[in-house]
Amino acid sequence: MGLRIVGHSPIDNNIRKASEDAQTSLEKLSSGVIFTRSNPAPADRALSDGMGHRLREFAAQKRTASDAVGLVQTAESALNEVSNITNRLRELAIQAGSPTLSDKERKFIFLEYETLRDEINRIAATTQHNGMNLIANPPEDAERKDAIQFRIGSVRGADADSDPGLVVLEGFKDIVATAENLGIQSLRSLLGGDGISLDDVEGVFGSGLAGIGETFADAIDKITGFRSAFGSIGARMAKAIESLDVASENLQASQSRIRDVDYATEIASLTKANILVQAGTSLLTQANLPAQLVLSLVRTLT
Repeated sequence: MGLRIVGHSPIDNNIRKASEDAQTSLEKLSSGVIFTRSNPAPADRALSDGMGHRLREFAAQKRTASDAVGLVQTAESALNEVSNITNRLRELAIQAGSPTLSDKERKFIFLEYETLRDEINRIAATTQHNGMNLIANPPEDAERKDAIQFRIGSVRGADADSDPGLVVLEGFKDIVATAENLGIQSLRSLLGGDGISLDDVEGVFGSGLAGIGETFADAIDKITGFRSAFGSIGARMAKAIESLDVASENLQASQSRIRDVDYATEIASLTKANILVQAGTSLLTQANLPAQLVLSLVRTLT
């Protein structure tokens, strides 16, 4: 009787293939992406990388828009306080125009008036964003920009005048919210005496007692114009951030469909591959059983 021992190549091949599938699934699950050494998918990877570059560009644009919103909010908060103080100064000036007050009482009113006027100048001089004066001119040795430019994206081939990604705050150099520029009169020269008369008040404000409050109309109009200039930029930047968020979300979803692993499917594939490896190994043992019996018989004969 002859004895021939042969390999079980179909079973071996199935075990090898199942092992490779299990290794591929483990590689995908550990990295979170579908690209592996055995299947790099260069076309899909190139498309995914291009989307990744675009996402980083969106993030940079959003940071720029957020910085612009921070600048606008800083200026808006300061101008809001200047507006409140201006209204208070208007109330004090109207109150001081009452003939029922004594000259000394009128002086007490204008002590508060002058202090608040100084506060307007302090707010204007100290309102800065990253070292840049927002509502006052810098010291004499520095130059203030005529306009502020923010870029929240660009269109290829667009020139500077028609680029929709360029947001410009025009007339920035003219936004000066100091008391002098707002036309708020000072009464400091009258505070040295024992009191301030009605004639003194009329002389400073240059109008009759009934029109003292109207002398602050130009100041309030200027402040409103300044706030409108900053507010329009802030509103546009807020909408730009919302648009960038939507675009980024959609692009992330598209990139995810290309490169991210479906964990449920991949875990099922890993489980299947492990079962096939274990089953193939068991079947290989059974296939080798006759050879083991012959080997045992040979050993008994020796």
